[in-house]
Amino acid sequence: MKKRLCSLLLMLIILVAPALAETDEGDPVLIYSATDAPAIQPVLEAFRAANPDLAAEYREFNTMELHERIKSLEDEGYPDLVISSAMDLQVRLVNDGFARPFDDPVLDELPAWANWRNEAFGFSYEPVVFVYNKAAFAGRPLPTTHEDLATALRSDGAFFQHRVGSYDVRTSGVGYLVATQDEVTSSLSGRLKESLGRAFTQVYCCTSQLLDAIAEGDLVLGYNLLGSYALARAQRDPRIGVIVPEDYALVVSRVAFITKKAPNPGGAERFLRFLLSFQGQQVIADNGELIALHPRATGPFSIDALTGEQLPNFHPIVLGPALMVYLDQSKRRRFISEWQNALLYDPVAP
Repeated sequence: MKKRLCSLLLMLIILVAPALAETDEGDPVLIYSATDAPAIQPVLEAFRAANPDLAAEYREFNTMELHERIKSLEDEGYPDLVISSAMDLQVRLVNDGFARPFDDPVLDELPAWANWRNEAFGFSYEPVVFVYNKAAFAGRPLPTTHEDLATALRSDGAFFQHRVGSYDVRTSGVGYLVATQDEVTSSLSGRLKESLGRAFTQVYCCTSQLLDAIAEGDLVLGYNLLGSYALARAQRDPRIGVIVPEDYALVVSRVAFITKKAPNPGGAERFLRFLLSFQGQQVIADNGELIALHPRATGPFSIDALTGEQLPNFHPIVLGPALMVYLDQSKRRRFISEWQNALLYDPVAP
């Protein structure tokens, strides 16, 4: 009888041990992210309030730095979740086997384009916009389409020269993403690149630097900036205006995935579930500098608030293998070479 009891206990331990290891939720959830900490802070605080038994540790990187960091990891040192607006780089990491599946009812309300293989998940809705200095444009017509902008850059060169800014596609993951998607989406991309070159467009690593330069008047216009950060900044800084292009506006979604070797996969699932849930998305819509993706979310940072009475021609970038086309080394070298030759920019130190 004793022998049989010991065998049953041993079998129970074998069955339960993997589950315990899988939900090792006494440890904090470690998040590596290319999202400005203040932008996601309301979500972190709401998650901690709803999950007092589970701490969340947040570490911030830029998009390229984060991608290289994950690629270089050995068997140890993995975070539990990775978050980035560089959708193409996230897809490549998932494709290379760095993610683990997450299948949950919370995914039922996620748009199909924001879920790839139940491994990579978009959780924000961030249009790519033009940003301008209001004082500089006083009495001047605003470019409301990509064609308007190309024409203005050519016809009013003295006004724009050295005073237009955009991302440096060589160092900015999200900058490279939106530049390549522009080429996929619009036949005007070549003409616009040439016009940006005529204006000696200045290039920057980060949205915050671009917005600072526009607010100060060092730049009069920023091209292809993340709308979430720009709209949030414009709400508190009257010097800045935002244009959602009327012909088309690419939409970037920040992408999260749970790492395959997550130290705390159970805790990671809890955080991702909260992030994608109506509750978590409503926190973004109410408080964040991001824009909520959830169709039922309402508030100043929701899709409803973004569209208002008119529905711009939004083009959400679809999560999937097509995003890896421009990550091919030869294609990337060719694109960057053409971009540099077209823009003829004056470099600005980061």
